[in-house]
Amino acid sequence: MSNLQEFGSSSNGDKWFVGQDGTTDQRFVIHRGNPSSGGHETRSSVDAFLNQKSFGPERDALIAFLKKENAAKDEVIIDEGQTPSRRLAEESMRLGGRRRTKVDDNLVGTRNREDEPALAAAFWNERIGPMDEKQRREVELHLPSMTNE
Repeated sequence: MSNLQEFGSSSNGDKWFVGQDGTTDQRFVIHRGNPSSGGHETRSSVDAFLNQKSFGPERDALIAFLKKENAAKDEVIIDEGQTPSRRLAEESMRLGGRRRTKVDDNLVGTRNREDEPALAAAFWNERIGPMDEKQRREVELHLPSMTNE
């Protein structure tokens, strides 16, 4: 697994890494215990890691890592000529977002599916939800339409 990136470590020597499966393209987290405790590794999906109770500093470290990574991707995407609204909509869907746009008499809204992954929901709530109505509408227009399902 050469694609691992360390995003956190503890004072006792535990380390946390994020990686991406080359076959499925799914992201995952590895917790590697310190050598004195046997160095045991556990692997979980990013979504499962973010949803596990109780929350600790390693969760905050992963969120910060993912935000920094997304910011770097944002710069590349902007350079490729995409609009910021399209970029946000595509990132939401890439994270597993299941929101769909409903356009009725020029009114735009979204329907959120309850099975939306935590990372996608957090992305929406942090990056798109706080936008003013006009900006959010521009993002929503790039989501798949409910009529296409």
